[in-house]
Amino acid sequence: MPPASACPEAHLKAREARAAFVRRGTAASIVTTMLVAVSHTVGGGPAPAPSIVFGMMVLLIAPSALLLRAPVPRRFRARRTGGLARIALTTIAAQLAFHAAFSALGDPLEGSSVVGGHHHGAIVLSGGAPHVEDPGMFAAHAVAALTTIAILAYGESVIRRGARWIRRAARVFAPAAPLRRIPRVLASARLRIREVASWTPPVGLRGPPVFS
Repeated sequence: MPPASACPEAHLKAREARAAFVRRGTAASIVTTMLVAVSHTVGGGPAPAPSIVFGMMVLLIAPSALLLRAPVPRRFRARRTGGLARIALTTIAAQLAFHAAFSALGDPLEGSSVVGGHHHGAIVLSGGAPHVEDPGMFAAHAVAALTTIAILAYGESVIRRGARWIRRAARVFAPAAPLRRIPRVLASARLRIREVASWTPPVGLRGPPVFS
């Protein structure tokens, strides 16, 4: 039976693992969704509504967390390659799915116009109109996919290395700590000890009385 002190430590580690799981999934979801939305708009597609982007972002948290749930050990090179291929396939699938969703839904306010006189008019909504694909759209999504793959695969390690370098630089350029001075109390105590050790009681030259 494990000691009682091991149980709180195990619970703490499990809580930290769950928190890291959620943080990774949320960060990956935000990066993926924002890059898809920006690339889709830059490529000439309709700008997605903020509610659509937020909904896609929330839906992608769990799959992203499962995709990045555990780091691959360094000794398993095949798994590292397999993990990179898995991230690439998932990112490409997300790009295609989000492109289709953004093209179908688009911006509800885009293309609205009022036709008619002063009192009568008709509002025409063309946000859901199909978008004609062009090389610019594919290029924008390709750049976004490559950027997403690089961030998801190497972003965390790059951030850790950067933080390590910053800590090392801070140690190198940090001002030297001042020399510690001996407190006056300790100094006076040492002097008293020396005085007591060097002091000897006076000894008379007269010996004991002689009994005759």
